[in-house]
Amino acid sequence: MNLNKGLCRWTLKFLLTLVLLTAVMPVVGMSTARADGWEEALLTVDTLHDSFSALESLIKLEKLDTQTLRKQNNDRLKAIQTKIKNIDKGKLEQFKASYDQALKKHAPSLEQYKTLTKQAAAARKTKDAKKAALLDLKRNNLKPAVDAAKLDIANRKSALTTAKKQAAAKAKEIRTSLASIQPLKKQIAAENKLINRTNKNKSAAEKLYRAAIKKGNAVMAAAQMTIMYAELGKVNQSQKKIHAWEKQIEGYLKAAESKLP
Repeated sequence: MNLNKGLCRWTLKFLLTLVLLTAVMPVVGMSTARADGWEEALLTVDTLHDSFSALESLIKLEKLDTQTLRKQNNDRLKAIQTKIKNIDKGKLEQFKASYDQALKKHAPSLEQYKTLTKQAAAARKTKDAKKAALLDLKRNNLKPAVDAAKLDIANRKSALTTAKKQAAAKAKEIRTSLASIQPLKKQIAAENKLINRTNKNKSAAEKLYRAAIKKGNAVMAAAQMTIMYAELGKVNQSQKKIHAWEKQIEGYLKAAESKLP
């Protein structure tokens, strides 16, 4: 179904392009005719009106294609960004849980060792040699277990840190593929502003064109129709640029997707 829609849309754009090419040719040849002739101006309006309508239809189709592509790109970008955040999530959660478990498991013995150390130091300050010796005995008896606990905690923390660095490296590589997207989005935004300004110029000429039609002034109508067609052509060129940039974005997204774990 999508293939048939795409084929029909392409066929319609092709036919519209042919209409534009055949419609504009007489106008080119007419440029050498009498500039102030009413009949020539009427013929210009007749020809350009068809070209203008065909170009409008073509622009609508191309704009629809671009909008579809943009939505697809935005959806893919959002999905990639979510996947980046979840890189090695399960693995990281496992290492974090293991580290937290070691901290909790060894906390009592570490706290006891710390307390005995402080108490022995306090006993030495008061010159209570006996109490200091007894406290040192208790503390030193715990030392092998405390050293083993510290090593266990350090190893688990190191494993967690390494896993985080690996995940960050993967994320960085993917983000590198996405780095060129934002500048393109800025170009698209700037081009859309240009389209808005061009449309305002076209609207101004269209207002004068309608006024000329009411007055029966074919020369003025032809002049304004020429401006309208020229401005519409600028819109068409801007939209082609935007579509090309969206295609570039699509390429960067594909590159990023290929690097996802």
